[in-house]
Amino acid sequence: MGFISSAIEGVKNFISSIMNSISERVNVWNERRQQTRERSSYIRQIEDFESTYCPEVPDQELALRVRQYLKEKFPNGIEERLFQMSVDELPDFFMEIEKDAEEIMDVTTEEVVIIYPKTEEEIMKYGCGFYNIENNLLCINGAFLYSGNIDLIKEQIFTIFHELKHARQYAAVERKKDYGYSEELMQTWEQNMKNYITYRENDEAYRKQPLEMDTFGFEELLKEDYYTND
Repeated sequence: MGFISSAIEGVKNFISSIMNSISERVNVWNERRQQTRERSSYIRQIEDFESTYCPEVPDQELALRVRQYLKEKFPNGIEERLFQMSVDELPDFFMEIEKDAEEIMDVTTEEVVIIYPKTEEEIMKYGCGFYNIENNLLCINGAFLYSGNIDLIKEQIFTIFHELKHARQYAAVERKKDYGYSEELMQTWEQNMKNYITYRENDEAYRKQPLEMDTFGFEELLKEDYYTND
């Protein structure tokens, strides 16, 4: 236990030393998200399924369930709840949210891991977190939980639902679950899984491809009550 405590303390110190870099990177992400919203005239020029997020009925209903959960979980707002918590309480709290999210979204992961990057490069590589299709694995970036930055910690909450939306896509495509999606939509997702574009290849194309358009669009639905001025 002493070794683990020492390791976590080392992570905290490291994260504290590079918080400016993390904050700058998050600002870039937020600017890109805002630019994507504002570039409607440009977005209309691309294919219909890329230009507009039009959730099918199962996701409209799912978004309502998630939003209701968030209202009940954070009756006085997310920030107020987070301000009341110590940094060391956050990992268990987020694992609790993840477990609830799996139940609400009707998905099951093989494993959920909070990763603790050791370098600035790793922090940026992992982003807020990610879902690994091959291993059905969800990873949450512990650096952001220990950052002390409420905005970053808050973003992690929505990341959980974003990444589990990928798990839901995968379960639908593999016919592991019948969520009620149209055959056309599932075929679109399946083709995208075979031709996935990473953000390193092209950040704009990454966000506009069907899988990410769906998850970012779904995430925006959840954020409407919390980022109304963004």
